[in-house]
Formats: sequence, C-alpha cells, structure tokens
Amino acid sequence: MCAPREQGHTVDARGIAARIYDLPTARRRAVIALGLALTVAASWWAVVDVTPDFPVSIWFPGSAAAVITVLVSRGRRMVVAVLVGVVLVMVGVGAGRPINVSIAYGLAIGLEAWVVARMLTRGRPHASMHNLEQMGWFLISSTVGVLPVVVVAGAGASFVSGVNPILVGAALLASHLSAIVALVPIVLVPLRERFTKPVWEPIFQSVTLLGLTVVVFGPAAPLAITFLLLTTLMWAAARFPPVWVAAQTIGLATAATVATSLGVGPFAVLLQDDPRGSLFALQLFLLTHATAGLFVAAQSAEWRTTAAELAVRERDAMRVADELRELNQQKDHFIASVSHELRTPVTSILGFSEQLTEQDQADAETALAGRIIYRNARRLADVIEDVLELSQLTTTASVRPATELDARRMLIDCVEDATGLVAPGRNVNVEVQAPEHPVIMIGVEQDLTRVCANLLSNALKFSPVGGTVTVALIDDDPDELELRVSDEGPGIPLAQQEAVWERFYRVQSPRHSEVPGTGLGLPIVRALVVQRIGGSIELHSDGVHGTTMIVRAPRHRGTLGRTGQPGAENAGD
Repeated sequence: MCAPREQGHTVDARGIAARIYDLPTARRRAVIALGLALTVAASWWAVVDVTPDFPVSIWFPGSAAAVITVLVSRGRRMVVAVLVGVVLVMVGVGAGRPINVSIAYGLAIGLEAWVVARMLTRGRPHASMHNLEQMGWFLISSTVGVLPVVVVAGAGASFVSGVNPILVGAALLASHLSAIVALVPIVLVPLRERFTKPVWEPIFQSVTLLGLTVVVFGPAAPLAITFLLLTTLMWAAARFPPVWVAAQTIGLATAATVATSLGVGPFAVLLQDDPRGSLFALQLFLLTHATAGLFVAAQSAEWRTTAAELAVRERDAMRVADELRELNQQKDHFIASVSHELRTPVTSILGFSEQLTEQDQADAETALAGRIIYRNARRLADVIEDVLELSQLTTTASVRPATELDARRMLIDCVEDATGLVAPGRNVNVEVQAPEHPVIMIGVEQDLTRVCANLLSNALKFSPVGGTVTVALIDDDPDELELRVSDEGPGIPLAQQEAVWERFYRVQSPRHSEVPGTGLGLPIVRALVVQRIGGSIELHSDGVHGTTMIVRAPRHRGTLGRTGQPGAENAGD
C-alpha cells in the first residue's frame, strides 16, 4: 500500500514493527529475544495473579507481547510462534499450573499470535495501520486470533477449575482482546507524522489526561467518573497523530490495571464484592477506550492525509493550468505573427490576380486562372483576418469607442449586405422581424455588426435552396436586447453542439462538409459577445432540422466615447 503524501512529501507510514523487520539479522534477533523476555515477564505476572476459583488474569499483556514478537520476525513466523508457545508452557508449569492447562494455554497463545500476525500482514512483509480500513482489519484480525485461546485454553481451564466454560471463554476473550487492542497498535501506526498543532496543546492535553487518571483511579473514586477519561483521549485522537493516541492508551491501560491490582480505584472496589464482574468491567473499559481512540485517530489521520493530498494536487493543477495558459498565449502570439506576415503577400496575390481577370487582352485560360487564384487567395485572406481577429479578442478591451447606435438600422444593413452575397439561383429568403421605431443602445458598432454578419452568413450558407432565414430583434427589456437568427438548414447534432464553439472545429456530417468554411466564425462570435459586448449567446437545435442562435446584449455596455471594456461605464465614478 502506498504511503500517504503530506505537504508535497511522502510520509513514512512504517511503524515500529516494520522498522524492526527491516533491521539487520543480528539486531532483529536481539529484538525478538527481548520480545520473548517481555512475553515471559508479562505472562508470569498474569499467571501468578489469578485465583484458583477463576483461572483468568485481570489482564493478559503477554498475548500482545507475543503478537508483536511474531510480527517483527522475518520469514519464520510460525517457528517464532511455536517458540512463544513453548516458552509460555514453561511459564505456566513454573507458576504451578497443571501441565495440561499450561500446554493448552501455551499452544493456544502461540497460535493466537501467529493468526493475528498472519492476518495483519496478509502475505506482505510487515503490517501497517495508518487509515480507517486498516484499523478495522486490525480489530477483525485481533478478534479472530483470540478465538483459539477462547476455545482451547478456556476448555482446559474450565475442566480443571470446574467453572462454566462459557464464562471462562468470555473472560479470556475480553482479557486477551483488550490487551492486544491496547498495546499492539503502538508498533503498527506510523512513527513519524507531521505535527502541525501548537506546542502547548499536546502538553496541556497530556497533563489533563494524567490529572484525570490520578483522580479517577485514586482512593474512593466512583465508577461513574471513569469515562471522563474518554473525552480527553478523544481530544488527542482528533488532533494528534495516531502514535500519540497509542502511547497514551498504553499509559492509561497500565495505570488502570496496576491501580486495580493494588486495590485502588473504582474497579478495585468492585473486585471485593464481585471479582468476575470487576474483571469484565475493567477489560471493557480498556477495550472501549482503546478502540474508540484508535478509530477516531485513524479517521483523523486519514482526513489529514487526504487534505494534504488534495492541497498538493490543487497546487499541481494550478501549476499545469498556468503552463497551459502560457502555452496557449504563445500559440496565439505565434498564429497572429504568422498570419500578420502572410497578410502582405496574400494582398499582393489578390491584387495581381484581379488584374489578370480585368485585362482586355487576356485569353480565356488566363482569365480563368486569374479567377481561381483570386477566389482561393480571397478565402485565405478571410482565414487570416479571422485568425487575427481571434488573437485580438484574447484581450477583453475594444480599441474602438462605445457610441449610441440604432440596433434596428444596423440589423437591416447587415441583412442587405448578407443577402447581396447569396448566389441568385439559391433563392434563400431572409425575413426580418424588428420594431418599426429606432432601437437605441450604447456599444461598439463594429463588434455588433461582426456578430450579426457572422450569424447571418452561417444561416445563409447552410440554408437549403428556397429556404428561409428569420432574423428577429426583440426590444422587450429596457436593459437588454435580444437577437435571434434561425435557419432551415441541417441542424447541429446534439453531441457536437458544445464543440462548435472551439476554434477550427467543423460539424462532422456530409451536409456540413459540402459548405466551405474555417470553423472560426462561431468562436469569433462568442468571443465578441461574451468578452467585448458583455452578453450571452445560446445555440438551439434538435440536431436534425434547423438551428437558432440567440444573442442577448446589454443596452448600456459602456459610456459614450469609452471602450467596450467591462466596467467602463463606472470608470469615471
């Protein structure tokens, strides 16, 4: 599993167990030997602490030490687990337990350690616990691993002592599970995690937890106040790295167990009246605090990791966006520069080709060549003009001043100019729907004329022979004008209606391919409408028959004599 990233760096998600696993052989074996010694010491303390009538210790930290010892071994975990079982058999016999009970306990705990380690590693070299999913799997692994002890050791202990096996099994489950859950996470959670909280906060939280622990497990403390400790532990879980919570959980579990063994604290009072109930209450207390603290800590750590990853990705996305924006500007500058350089030779070609067609002495072949050269040079010149127009539109401001104009007159002029370019044999009719009175607005007339001319040109080009183009100027809003241009052409497929606003894009269909064009008309129109005029444009088509373009433009875009730049009307305020 990949280690989490934080603040642009990879966080080392290895815990103590993984670091020990990676040690050289000699040092790792020394740690394993130390683990076996701790297992022996913890198990001896637990075994000698039991009473003959109920052979279950108040807490069994030896099981946690056994799990850690098996976890840090490399490649021979089963051998180490067997060694743990043998050592625990010897501990039981040395403490005066019957040989059959000692064998049952020893082998069951060895199997417990191997099962927990096997499930936690899932075939990988070592285990880790730095998110909520791994924390949940840790609890499942611990519960399944404890089952051999519940079945084997519980049956043996109940046979010798005559106690109900279900009661013994439940006590063993609580004793071993609470020990594993409270102690093992310290070697699984990441040892290093960026600490971003103020220095005073962990100190204050630790002092608070220590003070509450002294009060709760002091003399004559009522049982009801024990769960005050949970709120302080949740404070650490929500704010600090998981290793902090794991360490405090160990301290709290140790303090609670030692105090109860010494006859101090609320659980010790219960021990005098109800020993079995006291054991269950203490183990439930430890299990509840450990589980809640680790779950909240894992969730908080996962949230912090996710937030850090999102911050890194946001910075990466912003950097890429800046690079793309710069590349796009470079592309625009390059295209504009090349187009500008092409304008002079194309103008010369247009002039000479026009002379060829107008010469009285030119033969038919020369005149035809002149017309072909002129027609193609004119098409190239139109493309160059469109490219230059688009490059200029990358800046929002217009170099022309805003003036008071009559939108109705401008529309009629555009219609007259456009219909004059339609081939006579096509018989395309243009129907104008406009108010009878002048429609006054403030804007840049050249920009508005270009928008109207481009939309009319498209509508006329794609209209069928004998078709009708409808142009409507709607003057219903005192703040906004609406221009509608509708045709009876082939329509624009729904899947391509967003793409037509992209530069050089042409609709992919046989009927559209028959009409020459560059794919720059609509991008120029939208740039003019949105950036220069400050309005909006919509495209409506069922994809089969006809297209309607709707332009909405503000009537008071700029003040007289000022440019069409946004906000120009407030420039003098």
